[in-house]
Amino acid sequence: MLVLPTEIVCIVMLEGQNLDAFIGSGDRFWIRKSGKEEKKVLSPMININRMESILLQVFKKEEIDLPIRKVILSRNGYIDYPGSSYNVQFVDSRTYGEWFLSLKNSPSPMKHMQFKAAQAILNLVQTTSYSRSSWDLDSEEKDE
Repeated sequence: MLVLPTEIVCIVMLEGQNLDAFIGSGDRFWIRKSGKEEKKVLSPMININRMESILLQVFKKEEIDLPIRKVILSRNGYIDYPGSSYNVQFVDSRTYGEWFLSLKNSPSPMKHMQFKAAQAILNLVQTTSYSRSSWDLDSEEKDE
């Protein structure tokens, strides 16, 4: 998930071997073709729609007004989705460079709504943290 100044981008990664092809459908499973081998994989549409649904509920509760964009991404493979994508952007190895460059070149500064959205999301998740000073002490004791 990327929290940008003007929108939230929900991303589901499709990773496999180089040049794998992901054949999408409206079904629960997609086909991943790797050479002559075919394997069923769970449709990324399920995860991306669930992610959007949760964010919409959080944003409604916290009164956050940011659009949500959905992206299914395969950096090293190809995506073939013959049906209607209904508000989902497919980024594969053919368009990854251009898509990534557009994200990097966003000239918009940080905005209040962006911080509010990020805080609302962080309030929902569990954080497990450790004090770095204790790590430093442990490494010093091992060195001696």
